[in-house]
Amino acid sequence: MDFCRLLHLGLLAFNALAIRSLSAVSGGHKSIFSKKENAQAALLVASQKTLPVMVAVVQQLGGAFGESGLLVLPCVAAHLIQIVLDSFLANFLLRKELSSNTAK
Repeated sequence: MDFCRLLHLGLLAFNALAIRSLSAVSGGHKSIFSKKENAQAALLVASQKTLPVMVAVVQQLGGAFGESGLLVLPCVAAHLIQIVLDSFLANFLLRKELSSNTAK
């Protein structure tokens, strides 16, 4: 199993456990994390592995394209944009699921 797959599975497992822990600590079944749609959205957005992979690639460049610290800044910006877009995606999927449930 290559590093990216292992990282992805590790992030998913860690975040799933963290979401369950947050749910238990913040009110159990009354917590916002106990709702399925909120837990799925948080898991999707929190399990992004783009930034660690981009930073690893920049590190391997060894300064060939400039200072590593400066090359990481666009990576951070791209990661933040991806989180925002995934939030919109999670909202779209939630609305689609809610509309299909009310149609039944």
